[in-house]
Amino acid sequence: MYRIVFLFFFLSGFTSLVFEVLWERMLMHIFGSTSFALSTLLTAFMAGLALGSYIGGRVAEKLKRPLLVYGLLEGSIGAYALAVPLMLDLLPSVYGMIFDHFIEDFYVFSLLRFVAVFAILVIPTTLMGATLPIVSQWVSRHQKMFQGGIGLLYGTNTFGACMGTLLAGFILLPSFGLSLTNTVFAFSNFALCALVFVAAKMGLSDLKPGEFVDRAEDVEELDELEGASETSDKIPHWAVWTVFGLFALAGGISMSYQVLWTRAYVIILGSSTYSFTVILTAFLVGLASGSAAISPFLKRIKRPVFWLGLTQFGVAASATAAFFVLDRLPVWLFERLRDDVGGTTEIYAYYFFLVGVVVLIPTFLQGMSFPLVIRTAVHERTSSGKLVGTAYAFNTAGSIIGSFAAGFILMPWLGLNTAIAVIIAINLCVAVSLAGLESWLNPKRNRIIAVALAATVAVSGYVFAPRIDPIALTRGMFRVYWARELFTPEKLAKDDPELVFYEDGLTATTTVEKRGELVTLKANGKPEASDGADMATQVLVGLMPFVVRSGDPNLEIRNEEAVMVGYGSGVTAGGSLQWPLKHLEVIEIEAAMFEASKFFDHVNHRPLEDPRTKVIESDGRNYLEYTNKTYDVIVSEPSNPWIAGVSSLFTVEHFARAKRHLKPGGVFAQWVQLYELRPENVRRVFATFLEVFPHVHAFSSMPKGTDLILIGSDDPIPLPPGGYERAWEIDSVRKELQRVGIHHPDELYGLMFMNQAELEEFAEGAELNTDDNGLLEFEAPKDLILYKEGEEFFADRYYRRDVYGDIRPYLTEWPDGQAWTPERVGSLARAEWLGSKRAYAKKLLEDAGFGTVADLPEPMAPPYDALEEIHLVLHASSLDMDEAMVRTWPVPQSDFHKMAIDTISGGKETQAMMYLESQATPPRGGYDGEKGLFYAYLLTKRRYYKHALEQLDGLEEDGDEEIVESLPYRLLRGFVETKRLHMNKSYRAYLEAGKSLVE
Repeated sequence: MYRIVFLFFFLSGFTSLVFEVLWERMLMHIFGSTSFALSTLLTAFMAGLALGSYIGGRVAEKLKRPLLVYGLLEGSIGAYALAVPLMLDLLPSVYGMIFDHFIEDFYVFSLLRFVAVFAILVIPTTLMGATLPIVSQWVSRHQKMFQGGIGLLYGTNTFGACMGTLLAGFILLPSFGLSLTNTVFAFSNFALCALVFVAAKMGLSDLKPGEFVDRAEDVEELDELEGASETSDKIPHWAVWTVFGLFALAGGISMSYQVLWTRAYVIILGSSTYSFTVILTAFLVGLASGSAAISPFLKRIKRPVFWLGLTQFGVAASATAAFFVLDRLPVWLFERLRDDVGGTTEIYAYYFFLVGVVVLIPTFLQGMSFPLVIRTAVHERTSSGKLVGTAYAFNTAGSIIGSFAAGFILMPWLGLNTAIAVIIAINLCVAVSLAGLESWLNPKRNRIIAVALAATVAVSGYVFAPRIDPIALTRGMFRVYWARELFTPEKLAKDDPELVFYEDGLTATTTVEKRGELVTLKANGKPEASDGADMATQVLVGLMPFVVRSGDPNLEIRNEEAVMVGYGSGVTAGGSLQWPLKHLEVIEIEAAMFEASKFFDHVNHRPLEDPRTKVIESDGRNYLEYTNKTYDVIVSEPSNPWIAGVSSLFTVEHFARAKRHLKPGGVFAQWVQLYELRPENVRRVFATFLEVFPHVHAFSSMPKGTDLILIGSDDPIPLPPGGYERAWEIDSVRKELQRVGIHHPDELYGLMFMNQAELEEFAEGAELNTDDNGLLEFEAPKDLILYKEGEEFFADRYYRRDVYGDIRPYLTEWPDGQAWTPERVGSLARAEWLGSKRAYAKKLLEDAGFGTVADLPEPMAPPYDALEEIHLVLHASSLDMDEAMVRTWPVPQSDFHKMAIDTISGGKETQAMMYLESQATPPRGGYDGEKGLFYAYLLTKRRYYKHALEQLDGLEEDGDEEIVESLPYRLLRGFVETKRLHMNKSYRAYLEAGKSLVE
């Protein structure tokens, strides 16, 4: 029956880890998710464990019935768990006062925050910390489970923590949310308490020493164990305390490895909550396995200090594997993701394998340390609880220091690579110290060869280990879309960007890469900004809320107060500063971003040098919750919601608190990345935003783009009949919009993704994303793997439709009002066409009574006005391209004209392309003359639009006017540019085609 104690302690580890995860998430909503805030939470939690272990060790040997006391501890933890949500409801007011008075003084603020967190966590964590020494005391009183049993007990508890990590991260929190999970596990602790009491009542707690020794083999085992204990008695008191000190260092080393390898692995696997869960689980599995594996052999170990030193050499030697393996893992992941993926579980299991490659061996060896330390220190069975408590307290204290040192000193100052090297060096010093201590304790015992061999292996691996390749490490191959759609093994092998910036910051590893003229900013391997295709999104996210707000004629514009969450490349902040605002606060959680942004000075207007800019290094959500300021415009440009912590910027609570900081007429702008999101999660984002803001517009940053700008307000957001003229009149604003392809204020109307009614219809019935359920944090990471679902949905609903984003409900007196002149109607229809909404442009014309050329107020003649232009474009874009190729070929009856006729009539595009390419490989820039035009047509029919565009560009560069001014060329150009979503270029091509038809 004694085995039931192991079940108890397994459940204890299980519930304790679940509570740690739950309370950390709850407190993050109050204190924020900066590195210092997270470190404060972890330090307070571990400090409580250390305190509990120390106190528990001091009282354990005095307890007559330690098992009953253990049961009371578990019940008390459950009771406190029920009180935690109530206490947290009171904490924001206290934290708010700390924030208001001390936010400018970092050290005082951090200290007071630690005091506040520790006040919440000290009681339950102290109770948790006390359980191990108290149960160990009970174990030591039963001879069958002497020292080996204590190590097994520790391993069992850690295995429980593994299970708690897995279930909390993958099942409990995603399924039940914070509050319900907390309540369920509080009652689980009550049940555990009751089970312990029942076991005690059945006599388990009152067993006399030696009662289990009732078989001959048990007596023999006890004799061996006691003989081993006699050898330990020879270790002097000072040596035991030296071992404790080195064990504290080992705890710091172990936690440092965890911090550093976690940073490396979130770069490799992505920064989702599941990556963190897998990494922590792997660490705990290694520690638990090592502790459990060595426990049965402790009775045979006569020199535990020697073995402790040997394991530390092993830890250091195996830790060097990181240098040989880490930067290769992204390619391994890439190769796996290119294969068929059965589901998310299969991929997360592969994550565990990748983590285990580096982590499992060193953590397995590190897990042996605790039983070996206890084996070294235990002299009298009655003092085992005290020694276990002291050893655990030392180790936990070392872990606190190691965690802080690795995350806040070594990695930011030295970088990931050097920080790992320093920790391995310290690890080797601990191993050498233990070897030296063993030599002093047992000078006659010749173990020099074994120690020297271990040291040689460890040091050799350390000395000859290569540096981790930062480019290979930060490839970002955790995105299945990249592995399947963008990269091939050959392309990946040739991908060799220039790394111009690298910094391991407090919260992320920030890099800047150059590929030719393209500059890309990455955070933990994920691209966050570039000076290429991302420019329109970055500029419009920063500028659009100001422009939209200017549409209300009752609001004063200029001299606005604004705040922006997230900085990145600085392009968005620079875009906002093109507006004549008064003051812009920029809140950025990762300070390295500011330095990295200097590589975008050529496109970001250098916002850090603008006197209107104030930089605040903090958690954006936390700052907006507790600041007493109000703003005209709030811009939130976080990364994707699948990243751990980022989804908290998409919750009802965050939107509601941010709205409280808006002035009357103020607007809130939220950047939303639609790509790699399933439709259900997009619906959740929309529903959550609509829950808080009664008036919402949704704009895409480019025609049919997958970057969205949600703009919400408490007040109606009108679309002025004359367009955003007040904004367009500001020179700096007009130039900034023109920089990203907006050449008329009406064109912004064409970017409307959904109007309010469409948003509400689409989001109807969707579950809201809240702090409690964290839906996006747990669901969005799966979308990286199941990206096809989102692609198929938007391809059907978005890319294959031209009627969406209906602006008519916002247009005053549409279409009969005096404001809607033919010129205005034409301009509006043109804007919708440029937004890649051809059918919707026709609908606007029909509404206004200009559906056909015959409806025009006057006969069409140059110079054409906006209404005439859009009719020309619509007519040209409706022509049959095959027929145009046959009827209007630039050189009638030429060989290529005949070939075109034969190809089109017989559907022989593939054969024709093969024939052309067999004659001569296409030169750089493509073929010239008729051959080039025909080849561009064939490429278009084969849907090789990028190559077709290159061929058309080559023809234009050749300057053959007969070709480039022909109708087939212009129609091909218009069609291909449309497919490439270059709508301005497409419009111009079709306009020229239309003109050629009527002139």
